[in-house]
Amino acid sequence: MFERRLKILLIMPAFAGLVILVRLFQLQVIAGGENRSRAEAALVSPRRFLPPLRGRILDRYGRTLVSDEPAYDVTVHFGALSMDPAYLHLLADGIRRAEPKWRSATAAELNAEVRTRVARLWTLLERASPTSLREFRERRDRICVSVERLRRYIWKARAAGGHTEDFSKVRLKEQGMFHAVLRDISPRVRTEIELNLSDLPFVRVDPSVRRVWHDGANPLCHLLGRLGQVSPEMIRDDPLSEDRLACYHAGDEVGVSGIERLGERTLRGKRGYEERFRDNSLKELATSVDGLDVQLTIDSALQHKIAEILRVAIVEHPPATGAACVVIDVQSREILALVSVPTYDGRTFRSNYASLRDDARNRPLLFRAVQVEYPPGSTIKPLSLLAALSHNLIDERQTITCDGVLIPGANKWHCWTHWRNMPGHGPMAAVDSIQQSCNIFYYTLGERLGARRLTEFIQSAVRPTAVASSQRGTGLLAERPGLIPTSDLMRKRFGRGYRQADGRNYAIGQGELQLTPLQVANMFATIAAGRYRDPTLIANDGRLRPAVKIPKVTNEMWDLARLGLFRCVNEVGGSAYKWARVEDLEICGKTGSAQSVPRVVRRRYVFRKDGDATVSATAPTLEAARALADVSNKVKPISRKIIETWPPRTADIHDFPTHAWFAGFAPYREPRVALAIIVEYGGGGGRTAGPLGREIFTALLNDAHEYLRPTPDRFVTSVP
Repeated sequence: MFERRLKILLIMPAFAGLVILVRLFQLQVIAGGENRSRAEAALVSPRRFLPPLRGRILDRYGRTLVSDEPAYDVTVHFGALSMDPAYLHLLADGIRRAEPKWRSATAAELNAEVRTRVARLWTLLERASPTSLREFRERRDRICVSVERLRRYIWKARAAGGHTEDFSKVRLKEQGMFHAVLRDISPRVRTEIELNLSDLPFVRVDPSVRRVWHDGANPLCHLLGRLGQVSPEMIRDDPLSEDRLACYHAGDEVGVSGIERLGERTLRGKRGYEERFRDNSLKELATSVDGLDVQLTIDSALQHKIAEILRVAIVEHPPATGAACVVIDVQSREILALVSVPTYDGRTFRSNYASLRDDARNRPLLFRAVQVEYPPGSTIKPLSLLAALSHNLIDERQTITCDGVLIPGANKWHCWTHWRNMPGHGPMAAVDSIQQSCNIFYYTLGERLGARRLTEFIQSAVRPTAVASSQRGTGLLAERPGLIPTSDLMRKRFGRGYRQADGRNYAIGQGELQLTPLQVANMFATIAAGRYRDPTLIANDGRLRPAVKIPKVTNEMWDLARLGLFRCVNEVGGSAYKWARVEDLEICGKTGSAQSVPRVVRRRYVFRKDGDATVSATAPTLEAARALADVSNKVKPISRKIIETWPPRTADIHDFPTHAWFAGFAPYREPRVALAIIVEYGGGGGRTAGPLGREIFTALLNDAHEYLRPTPDRFVTSVP
């Protein structure tokens, strides 16, 4: 009996030792790698991402317009932003372990303490920065909504693929990340936050970058564009979504307009990261890869000169609300200037956004050069002539007689001479019709051509169908396509076919026909070169932009149109002779006055607030009205009433001041540069826009870069 008990006593320790050995083998050999990783992880601080510098935006001569500089952001863990219960529980456990006075606290007490500390974060941030608590809430909510929308999209995509997974179990990397709530903080704010929030593990001050506008950038404010928070759709569709260092994260800033948006793929870089042990020694480092620069075709010094010329013109013509000018190289179609005034200061855009938005009269946020479609007025007449010539409806010598009115006794279809109590032009040939801008000549051509043939020709010379839609234009998000009233468009948009009057209207640039200043400038470059080509803003643009021949237009026809434009500016009787002629430069050009409609500058909005109760506000914009009425941004008005328009009616028969156009190219024999100018509500094209054309062509002539010096070997007249 004794021996058996002794054996049992000896076996039990041996068995226990064997169990311990097996467990040690399992921990150190089988699961050794995993356990070492866990141990290291416990000693390592959370990974901190290192932002790349976004590429610079340069002008054609290498001047820096926009660049990134190092900065610091205040970032908050997503769990604290969303008040995720699981994350708050982890914070409570951390407080219990780290602070002795809380070790005996209940779960409810710890939860209350965590929420108090999160609230303290927002209070301190409001006190330390000029940002209000309301703005912080909005930023927090935008981040949370963005992540939740992305989670739901991924969940639905997985469900569509046959995966059955509860939505609550879908986790994204963004849910474990820190997100910026206060960007580009000052050294004072950084010090205050680090001193007062060092005990909060859910807030950090992280290295970042800030976008800096350099001197000379403001005249290009619309073109350069701006940055904004990345949308869930951009995160979802990001081609680099599989690369955690290159992909978008919720809260990232990306280009949302202008060149910042157009050049996003080039400008964005690839973030790096660092991991440090708890003692702050470095564990691992991956350096960031900066974005590449984007160089524009724009001459920023020329842009500045033209912007100042237009600004003065607006001041001198009080009804005018804005202006635009596009200067384009005839051969390469590189855009040398793309000006829209009024401008704004890109450095203060966010703080001044509300006042810029609510300036309903001058609309400084509007990129007029590419975003606004205007009736082209008489600037379209050279194309109308070419259309008639190409269809053999008129030749060089045939004349059309102008008696001042197309239909005797009618109260419309007059020539411009009628409004000035002058006799008609008499017999007009092709070149004369452009030189003197005879409306009766073009009413007649419009009737002969018909609206369908005329609009098809205009389309071929402004936006030819031979070029794929993805290759058209500059690529700017704001760029509008113009409105060329083809038969299909008339049926779809206006629900009708053509009328006899349509051809007349389109031939003089009125009616439904509308073009942007960029399109008009490129149209005159096409007339100068005898071929169409897409314009570009990017130096060394890699897109296919072939020169496209306009069907049925011979070299002799182009020469007729150019001669008419030359005489319009350089010979007595030309509609631009008095206003646009330059002694040392042979300019070909055309003035135009396009009918306008008044602009609404104030409305009375009525909102339904509670039940049947309503509240009204009179404001320039819907956003301003909502703020005045103290209603949510989601509340739609139940009525809108126009209270005020601009400009006021004038005493003459035209009711409102017309938009003033001038478009042309130079030199006549060796065309190098084309341009288009429009002054909104500027009045007569000759009196208002013609002198601006003269001033801008003079600036080009005297420019150190010799934009207008004849170089015959550079200009190619052959058409493929």
